[in-house]
Amino acid sequence: MTAHSVATTQARHKPVRRQRNSSIELLRIIAMLMILSHHFVLHNGTSLADLPMTPAREILSFFFLGAGKIGVAIFFSISTWFLISSEQSIKHNFKRIWLMERELLFWSLALLVAFAIAKKSLLSPTRILNSVFPIITNLWWYASAYALFLIILPFLQYALLAMGPKLHAKLALILLLVFGPLSLVPYPTIFSIYLTNVAGFIYLFILLSCYKLYLKQCNVKQLWMLIAGGLLIGALITALKDAAIALMFADNTPAKLVTYTPFRDFSALPSLMVGIPIFLLFDRLHFYNKYINFIAKSAFAVYLISEYSPMRNLLWITLFNLKDIYGKPFALLRIVVTLLGIYVACTLCDFIRRGLFALTVDRHPGRWFEALWNTVARWPWVQSLPKLMADFSTSKATNHTDLE
Repeated sequence: MTAHSVATTQARHKPVRRQRNSSIELLRIIAMLMILSHHFVLHNGTSLADLPMTPAREILSFFFLGAGKIGVAIFFSISTWFLISSEQSIKHNFKRIWLMERELLFWSLALLVAFAIAKKSLLSPTRILNSVFPIITNLWWYASAYALFLIILPFLQYALLAMGPKLHAKLALILLLVFGPLSLVPYPTIFSIYLTNVAGFIYLFILLSCYKLYLKQCNVKQLWMLIAGGLLIGALITALKDAAIALMFADNTPAKLVTYTPFRDFSALPSLMVGIPIFLLFDRLHFYNKYINFIAKSAFAVYLISEYSPMRNLLWITLFNLKDIYGKPFALLRIVVTLLGIYVACTLCDFIRRGLFALTVDRHPGRWFEALWNTVARWPWVQSLPKLMADFSTSKATNHTDLE
């Protein structure tokens, strides 16, 4: 074999390092800013119901409060779009959870220590326990829901592929026809009870995977029409809400009605009609920018830091309360600048975490998980599980036949 052929063979088998699409990474940053704006209004010490009905309040309700759930739909779409066409395994998904847990633990414990030193009054025994066990205690709802979704995903993907395109499309259509209209009802229904957490992720994955695997891809014009349709539905519902407030309630408007938004959840129909097409539009763009990619790696940390319960109270109740901003000159601009400043501060903090991880656990990511998984896999009772389950399945089938 010649030197040239050896070099060619080595180059052919050399692993190719895929560059992240900076368009998607930019969208990740934008989505997290949308989520941050939602938290600013939702968790603020001054409720929208305490503010007079002005154009500024309507902007805060429609764009800031509503943007967050669209941001969640976008963020989840980014996380799962590339999982749809790749084979999922139980081990690999548990490894994903393990790697995510490292970041969760770092921030939960770091923030716990910081508040124990600086502002102990914001801590409680429950918050301390949640900080030690962030995933299983739902310290951050998105992280806990996404971890459970990853556990279910290999089985969900297998079931959807086994269905085939016709049944998968029927399932997606039925879910959309049932939960789409129900998501617009400003009253507790099965949608608001079940589809606001893990079930919402499953619902969104069923829709996304059906579109990606089997349906004709929408063109740019159709995607923009979906976005316009979602915004129009949201605007009409908001107008009806404002009319009801003006005609029926006047000064005694229920707080829940004031803060109601048609984009009330990431799986609500208007949120899907806006969020998913935005993601698909950005997915069509391809460029590379190392600075955008570098900053986007800390987007999830912005959520973890700002949504840590004591930090959330400090930010939105103490430091940036709406009553101190609303009605002042350039109030909306001041809010935008504040949100950008918080995003930058959280990102800079995460740069420190990433530097520490680069020197420690990221030198061999997942090594401890692999060692633990392989050790547990060798335990006799674990190895006997497949046989036990097979025997149990056979036994149930026999008993079922006997009963018939």
